[in-house]
Amino acid sequence: MAKKQNDRRQARKERAKQSKEAKREAQERAQQRRRLQIRISAAVAVLTLAIAAVCYWVLDNRQLMGITLLIGGVLFLVLALSTLASGVQPRDRTRAGSIDYGNRD
Repeated sequence: MAKKQNDRRQARKERAKQSKEAKREAQERAQQRRRLQIRISAAVAVLTLAIAAVCYWVLDNRQLMGITLLIGGVLFLVLALSTLASGVQPRDRTRAGSIDYGNRD
């Protein structure tokens, strides 16, 4: 009987260890993905400014520069907001008490 309990305890410890390792790896992958998103959004901002500068000084076209800044700015905004939103943890809705239906009268 004691051997069976010991085996169960060992199996439980092993599952807990694997679970911790999986969580750590998932957090590491999420952190790498977040860093990549930040780099991409910074690259979009720099590239937008560079193209706008070329349009303004080399091509001498202010309208093209304005359109470039507008499109690049919107693209940068979308990427920056998606990077921020990816860090938000979803709500835990598995418990019945977390749903609030308000007044039902």
